[in-house]
Amino acid sequence: MSSATYGSIDHLLGFHGRGGMLQRPLQIVVVAGDILFILASYLLTGLLYHRFVEASPDHQSPIGAGMIVATVFVTISSFQGVYESHRLLNGIWQARKTVLIWALSLTILAIVAFLLKSSAELSRGTIMVFAFTGLLSVAAHRVFWRVGMTSAFAKDHLINRRVMLLSLSSPDFTSHPFKDLGKNGFRVVRNFIFDVTSNDQSELERQLVAAIQESREGRVQEFLIAINYDQLPMLPVLCQFLRQTPLPIRLLPDPTIANLVSRALVPAGATVAIELQRTPLSVLERAQKRCLDISIAAVALLVLAPFLIGTAILVKLDSPGRVIFRQTRRGFNGMQFDILKFRSMTTSDNDDRIQQATRDDVRVTVAGKILRKTSVDELPQLWNVLRGDMSLVGPRPHALAHDNYYDKMIGNYAYRHHVKPGLTGWAQVHGLRGETPTIDLMERRIEYDVWYISNWSIWLDIRILVRTAIVLAWQDAY
Repeated sequence: MSSATYGSIDHLLGFHGRGGMLQRPLQIVVVAGDILFILASYLLTGLLYHRFVEASPDHQSPIGAGMIVATVFVTISSFQGVYESHRLLNGIWQARKTVLIWALSLTILAIVAFLLKSSAELSRGTIMVFAFTGLLSVAAHRVFWRVGMTSAFAKDHLINRRVMLLSLSSPDFTSHPFKDLGKNGFRVVRNFIFDVTSNDQSELERQLVAAIQESREGRVQEFLIAINYDQLPMLPVLCQFLRQTPLPIRLLPDPTIANLVSRALVPAGATVAIELQRTPLSVLERAQKRCLDISIAAVALLVLAPFLIGTAILVKLDSPGRVIFRQTRRGFNGMQFDILKFRSMTTSDNDDRIQQATRDDVRVTVAGKILRKTSVDELPQLWNVLRGDMSLVGPRPHALAHDNYYDKMIGNYAYRHHVKPGLTGWAQVHGLRGETPTIDLMERRIEYDVWYISNWSIWLDIRILVRTAIVLAWQDAY
């Protein structure tokens, strides 16, 4: 049998002690913490609100409202798997679930108060402030556990799930998906590498019997199967034999398989179909995206109006020419529109031959260098967003000349027109901004754009907007 035990697996995955399995007690502690944080936040909010706002220090808020919110919150969170150790380590997932469950809990409180005709006993001011402070307290509790569970002590004692890794070739524990196993509470205590070069079925069965026997002796709690896309025919064989054990079995996919299983499944009669290319956003999704675009763009234009006027004056005084530069771009479904920018160059190319701006480009004006470095020259596109030509988030639109060129060179290039172009995008927050002097650089940008379109959600848009603000603080365009 060609199998191997890696003595350094624990070291590679970040485990250095004996550890213990304390999943259930850990969950109970986190649940109790949520309840205490919510109740403390409610009582403290009520006390401070009535003392300093209503000037009635003797008033006491009924604890029942806080208990209802706490009970509903932890109940829904439990059903949603929020308290699983690997979920506690996922900051983005936790933030999204926490906000949604918190809003639902407050909604249920309002319904209960209405049905019991006790809404008059609740202080509206207290509840409004509690909606904010309670969410902050729960969020702080989540951050505390996320930081704590990344410590060496937590890896050794709290999130230490003993697993056996089954593979058909030697895995690289420094690569994806193996490198994150330790962070998510998995301790690989044994790695079996099966020899499938021969067609002897009995030899494979003998190896599997040995693996199952060792899993029992080593008190393994789970099987992980790591195979490549071309090894998929072996998966049913392994799973069929492993049914002898009551342990859970999970697949660690390679990038090709991971890309498939991450896509949406659509019922197709008695089976399912994998959505390799999604249709443009549904009516509800477009409505969500449009509401986000209009609300943020309108507020931004209103708040930034004095700054935009000042910038326009600076452009006019710096060099002759129009303040606003218009250039034809392609948007959703290839429809053309005029994109707006503060003029930052001495030329206004808008024909079949357009030269990309380069670092230290002599065509860039003095004021233009500042505008391009800070991306202020893109702010007039907020008007494009309000008009509906663009979205806040989406693939960045390119000049028509560049579209025509890259469309012939890159197969997925036209896929970018499945959604509206954006002020910022998934590629931009990953550092793919500015000049693309080689095809390879443009292909990388297109890969990020295609991923964004295939995985769109309103939360992804919000995440990109936040990351854009961070990126702009230390990166510059040209």
